[in-house]
Amino acid sequence: MCEVLNCDLADCLLLNLVYETTAFCTSIVAQDSNGHIYHGRNLDYPFGNFLRKLTVDVQFLKNGQVAFTGTTFIGYVGLWTGQSPHKFTISGNERDEGWWWENVIAALFQRHSLVSWLIRTTLSESENFDAAVYKLANTPLIACVYYIVGGASPREGMVITRNRNGPADIWPLDPLNGAWFRVETNYDHWKPAPEKDDRRTPAMKALNATGQENLSLLPWMFVVFVNSD
Repeated sequence: MCEVLNCDLADCLLLNLVYETTAFCTSIVAQDSNGHIYHGRNLDYPFGNFLRKLTVDVQFLKNGQVAFTGTTFIGYVGLWTGQSPHKFTISGNERDEGWWWENVIAALFQRHSLVSWLIRTTLSESENFDAAVYKLANTPLIACVYYIVGGASPREGMVITRNRNGPADIWPLDPLNGAWFRVETNYDHWKPAPEKDDRRTPAMKALNATGQENLSLLPWMFVVFVNSD
């Protein structure tokens, strides 16, 4: 890959090992009044025009068929966004928890999984929503992260707040009790979002203004991009 991209090996390794240095992501999973699941995400960076030039949609084939798809950046082998057709979708958001040297120990000595590589592995190996949730929640990681998962059936939506060794919290959709959407940025959902970076509140306001009964593709696209650059 480095030869194709005309990059030094060190640069390629750095690209694939660096874990989001700035916390700017929004992921949303929701269920409409007919039980259909919607899952969207954006990268809320101020340099979106630069990222667009590096962004690619990739199809991963198995036995000549599309096994799963993902959106990534040129030269990056992991995935932060992907879907297994008719099964489940995954997005990952950075979670700033702990110290950088703990990531190094987990990577080099404990051989824990890269957070973005686990998304790719889950898309490749898991057969359904429940299996994907279990794998994402329990596989040891080199860093903390939020995994947002959507399924193909009603109530199949989940935010998994991860520590390195396991789940800190599991936050499922609960549409029967009015919780028809979950919004995850880069902060624990049970804590207030910081005033200087509150992307959670605008997204929730947009969803509530739309209403579950009015949720469809066009309103959904507006909600997903309400916080984007």
